[in-house]
Amino acid sequence: MTPPTERKIVREFYRDMPFNYYETAETAVANLRNNPIAAYPDLDALLEEDEIETVLEIGCGAGWASNAMALHYGKRVTAVDFTEKALQRAAEVAQRIGTADKLSFVHNDLFAFDTDARFDLVLSIGVLHHTDDCRAAFDHIVKFIKPGGVLFLGLYHLYGRRPFLDLLQGICAAEGKEAALARFRTMTPDIEDETHLRSWFRDQVVHPHETQHTLEQVMGWLDEAGLELASTNINGYDDPSDRAALIAREKQFEALSIRYNVEQNRYFPGFFTVLAEKPE
Repeated sequence: MTPPTERKIVREFYRDMPFNYYETAETAVANLRNNPIAAYPDLDALLEEDEIETVLEIGCGAGWASNAMALHYGKRVTAVDFTEKALQRAAEVAQRIGTADKLSFVHNDLFAFDTDARFDLVLSIGVLHHTDDCRAAFDHIVKFIKPGGVLFLGLYHLYGRRPFLDLLQGICAAEGKEAALARFRTMTPDIEDETHLRSWFRDQVVHPHETQHTLEQVMGWLDEAGLELASTNINGYDDPSDRAALIAREKQFEALSIRYNVEQNRYFPGFFTVLAEKPE
């Protein structure tokens, strides 16, 4: 479990500028209209199913995923985060787009959060690697999945992450944060809102704590939790039954990251997702 001092450092980091934060709620709403969940084809297809009614999002931040799930799929979502400013923005966006009746925002640390409720889908995207014990965080959140339910998890990838961090943090060390921000800006031309850009840069490049993981490692966690891997972006959401092929494939992500980030100057954060099912 994350020591209180470590949690405090991460909480303070997000206090004034949460991740994925826009200058105004209006801009956040405008970007939400173009369904951001569509970036995850397996999650998008899952949410189209009527069987998924209740969702728990751990680490919802400013609410992009929770609001999208309520707006585009009509899901009822319990969304947990420990950053008050992020939750305020998430609730404001929900009011503006008419999803407030489907959303319950909870101000709490993920390790302290508890409920007797069990959910059809438990979701955590880019959060657990910012705790000091990603595995303990994983073990904590999977207990909220009901039998027959699903986990969707996104984490930084050990191999794919290295070249990105080496590049941007190297510029930070040699030339300063503004120089690194300028390079990040050229890598992410689609981010037009300055506040949004800076929130991404802070989270991606100068975060005080992160860990990186592999699909091989997470498959072991799934096995021990009694969950079955259904899909992953590591192999483009194809059949995940050949584990040896998946492990070999993910080791190629370092070269992929070098090609995108270093050679082509195209943002490739080194991030992977898994969708896993809990048997009835």
